[in-house]
Amino acid sequence: MKTLLPSPNTPAADLALLEEQRRAMRREALAYLEEADRLDALYAAVTGDMAVMSDTKSQPDSDMGDL
Repeated sequence: MKTLLPSPNTPAADLALLEEQRRAMRREALAYLEEADRLDALYAAVTGDMAVMSDTKSQPDSDMGDL
């Protein structure tokens, strides 16, 4: 069976770069979740609405994969 090489214009052409970009996007997403948690805590502290903390605490999905 003959395997076709990826086109140089596709992301799969450089798997190391693709993996690096995937990890960078996951780190960025986790940073956004951490910031959202800090803002929720600030909101709860200012308003006294502690329900916000339990309702919105970010929990990364177990299927997010390795960073």
